[in-house]
Amino acid sequence: MQNPSLRAALACCVLALVAGCAAAPSPLETTVWRDPAYNGPGFSRIFVVGLSAQSLRDQRGFENLMVATLQGAGVGAQPGWQFVPTDRTPDQETMRSAILRSGADAALLVRMSTPTTETDLAYSPGVATAVGPNMYVGWYAPGVVSQDYQAATIYTTLFDVRTARPVWTYNPSTSSPGTFDQDAPAFAADVVARLRAAGLLAGR
Repeated sequence: MQNPSLRAALACCVLALVAGCAAAPSPLETTVWRDPAYNGPGFSRIFVVGLSAQSLRDQRGFENLMVATLQGAGVGAQPGWQFVPTDRTPDQETMRSAILRSGADAALLVRMSTPTTETDLAYSPGVATAVGPNMYVGWYAPGVVSQDYQAATIYTTLFDVRTARPVWTYNPSTSSPGTFDQDAPAFAADVVARLRAAGLLAGR
């Protein structure tokens, strides 16, 4: 029997990710963390939630993809949309009930941050650039060009349902958040491979 306070703590962690309350790294940083104190067995039944349809445009499709990738690695998994409404942000009771009904021993939460505009500066050799008031000065100097692009962080956290504590975090950056659905298969495979390498998945 799980401790209700622990289940509530997990729900709070879920809602913190939904609201984006945790400190966010730079969109260009990638953080990977595994709880060194966790020495339990690999998880065999994972509850997958792609939080916020505004960030993960096809939330149901993403959850199905992640579940299929986990199952392909020999791990039981269920998509959150089968238990949690996707038309609104779930409250604590909804999320707690969903996790209990799923029978999961771990919850994998994925959320994309709000995209920000980043600027990349580079030298462009051979560009004619006037660098002073005299037309003969610096005319053939390399030019400095800038290019704006969108960047976001994909917050990915695995929670141990029994203790309601995070045991693994992977926050890669993406420079194409608007087309994340195209990159989702590679992302899902990357996540599963990393979880397997970290000893957090049961089975083969």
